Amino acid sequence: MIDAASLRTFGGSARVFFFAAVVLSGLLASCSSPKSGAAGTGSTGNLIVNGNAEAAVGSDDGTPVSTPNWVSAGEATAAQYAVNGWPAPTDSGPADRGLNLFSGGPVDSASSLTQTVNVSHYAGSIDKNHATYKLSGWLGGYADQGDNATVTATFQDALGNPLGTGSIGPVTASDRSNQTGLLPRSSDGTVPSGTRKVLVVISMVRTDGTANDGYADNLSFIFSGIDANLLGEVALIKTGWQTPLMLGAPTAP
Repeated sequence: MIDAASLRTFGGSARVFFFAAVVLSGLLASCSSPKSGAAGTGSTGNLIVNGNAEAAVGSDDGTPVSTPNWVSAGEATAAQYAVNGWPAPTDSGPADRGLNLFSGGPVDSASSLTQTVNVSHYAGSIDKNHATYKLSGWLGGYADQGDNATVTATFQDALGNPLGTGSIGPVTASDRSNQTGLLPRSSDGTVPSGTRKVLVVISMVRTDGTANDGYADNLSFIFSGIDANLLGEVALIKTGWQTPLMLGAPTAP
């Protein structure tokens, strides 16, 4: 015999099941495939991780420190603003700058930071030539010295073969009016068909003085023209909803 309490419990569960089904239906609709041949309209977030050098405490004396998500060659490192002669908050630079920027190191004539970005999730849009990119950031140097930084994005296939490049920089001393600081730079284009990963390299070069004062900050790399279903799949993966269940409960990440 089913008592009244059991009926109430069953009724509440039924409402939960119904609500979960409605939510799942809306989610699947938002991730539905676009019409064949139609370009996607969605954009990714910033594909560069720790593009603002804020993931750890920056160097306060030029000595290289751990710079998360980047592989350093030479003495390139995250460094603190307004110490050791590096740009101050009043110098030209991003308005939303944090505590750190990328710098070339105390004595290297050339150094770099490298990060590989996996973009295989977006292959469906890339291979239709729908995907475009925008690479941007703030680059600069010290006073009237020619030290500078460039950022290069090399598009690669699954085996690492290069398919094309995009780049920003350098910013010259003349561009900066011979003042310490950073200026905004950007470039854009179409992501080459077959791209599955992108090698992002910050290259700093010393031309004058002792320290390598090539600077970079607030780096961004964004894809647009991505099919909505691909963005939905990536969002599910990132939030732990790897396999949507009828109950609406996320799977373990």
